[in-house]
Amino acid sequence: MPPTLSIDQVNRLVRVAEEKNKRDALVFKLIAWYGFKLGEVVGTPSRRMDGKKWVPMEPTHHGLKIQDLGEDGILVSRKSGIPEKRPLKPKLVHELRELIGDRDQGKIFEMSESRVLQLAKEYAREARLPDWKRIRPHMLQDFYDGHQADITRIISTFLPAEPEHYLGQRIDLPGLTYAPTNEQGVVFVFGMVCHDLQIIVEHIQTGYPDAEAIDYRHDRSRGVRRKIEFEFRSSSFKKHDQAQCDIIVCWEHDWKDCPKRIEVIELKSRIAGLRAFSLKRPV
Repeated sequence: MPPTLSIDQVNRLVRVAEEKNKRDALVFKLIAWYGFKLGEVVGTPSRRMDGKKWVPMEPTHHGLKIQDLGEDGILVSRKSGIPEKRPLKPKLVHELRELIGDRDQGKIFEMSESRVLQLAKEYAREARLPDWKRIRPHMLQDFYDGHQADITRIISTFLPAEPEHYLGQRIDLPGLTYAPTNEQGVVFVFGMVCHDLQIIVEHIQTGYPDAEAIDYRHDRSRGVRRKIEFEFRSSSFKKHDQAQCDIIVCWEHDWKDCPKRIEVIELKSRIAGLRAFSLKRPV
């Protein structure tokens, strides 16, 4: 029998997601707090396996659309039937608007059901939920169905995670015991190892891009100026103007379609090869 999620466990899952990626947290909130089905949020599959090959199929849901988001709710369209308006609290509408940015049409969430399934297990593991391997997105909908009377209170009392409550993998770098779990941690780690990477930071700012540095990797006597943006996961960079950045420094490189002109430095893998440090796995 699959595990039943408690209020505390759902809150921990959402908190960890908020630390890593606001987009993923919003998907979980829509399902757990507002009763959306996963397919309604990200869309259902447009193909199926027939024997040994994939064949196209008509999706039941196309996912939430930017143009359907209003000030107090969003329209949910189906393959057949009249679109249904679902109410949303102003705070969630604001968070969705921030995620959308300058886009004015298309899907709000460019991700598949299978990707959400993968992320649910990843975040459940990091939130230290029991039986995390068995966590599935539909359990968040089951949670909503079982807590509808308490949802308003659950949403109003939800607090962002305190960073110290969630620790990354143990890496035992001199001066840093655990791997970063957010963008600020990535900045800290890069500051520790940038000299070994032969990149010298000249300027860090709160605006975009985050930093400017001199890259001496190709010529130690004559460096090249580079603009750097820090992200926990490289995919979070998508919202930025690519023309204004040369290098993404991240902990995890998960952006498969990253443009070739932008270099990605994944610290998680680079640290293992640096001569001054070693990446240790917990026993």
